[in-house]
Amino acid sequence: MNWSKAKTILITAFIITNIFLVYMFTSPGTTSEGFSDNRSLSEFLSQRNIFIAPEIIPLGREDMPVLFVHATGAYCAARDLLKREERWQAAGEDDYEYQAVAEAFIKEAGNVFSTAEFSEIRRENDYVKVVFINKASNIKIETSFIICIFKDKYLVDIDCDWLEVIRFHDNPHRTISASEVLLIFMARKEREGNTNIESMEIIYWLDESVHYDMPVSEDTALPVWKITYNGGEYEYIDAFEHNR
Repeated sequence: MNWSKAKTILITAFIITNIFLVYMFTSPGTTSEGFSDNRSLSEFLSQRNIFIAPEIIPLGREDMPVLFVHATGAYCAARDLLKREERWQAAGEDDYEYQAVAEAFIKEAGNVFSTAEFSEIRRENDYVKVVFINKASNIKIETSFIICIFKDKYLVDIDCDWLEVIRFHDNPHRTISASEVLLIFMARKEREGNTNIESMEIIYWLDESVHYDMPVSEDTALPVWKITYNGGEYEYIDAFEHNR
């Protein structure tokens, strides 16, 4: 037997198999049913040095609408409230006491912050920062936040980049599954070494280049998949199904 020729045939077959697998799992109509379960998907990715725990891969898919938002003067209004009042003081040093004051402040700042949701408390040197994110129908709006900043238990400042939720588009669109997203992620990236995925979620992302016959005062936020990997790197992948 000609072992050199046999080796060439085996290598060629291996390459063709890999091309076929990538095509099969990223071609139109592929869903999470392409793998029997999340564990088999995780094992498939690990063979390509992409590691993700099966339990953090979201299941299923859903139809989602485009979200319309508006950048308001909420920041200025909140700062005016901060200047007028002297009562924004935490009762103690526990996290929940800072959170309670921050939530009362945001509530009084107006309905524009009605979609604010507590996220975390950061302690940085002499400051305590209470962070709120913006959510619409339980989906995070990326880069929209308000942070209440305390020093010596007093609310002394805020950091805010806020988008007011105006409305949802009438017609939801079909989204792609988490398994499709991971395979697109695999096919898109050429990496040396291991890629460790820490989380993945659907978020709303502001895209000012997209318009859906909306008033000029509105901006468009689209659903995208956000993959966090290797200690804080991000990849954003369009969540809408476009006849892939």
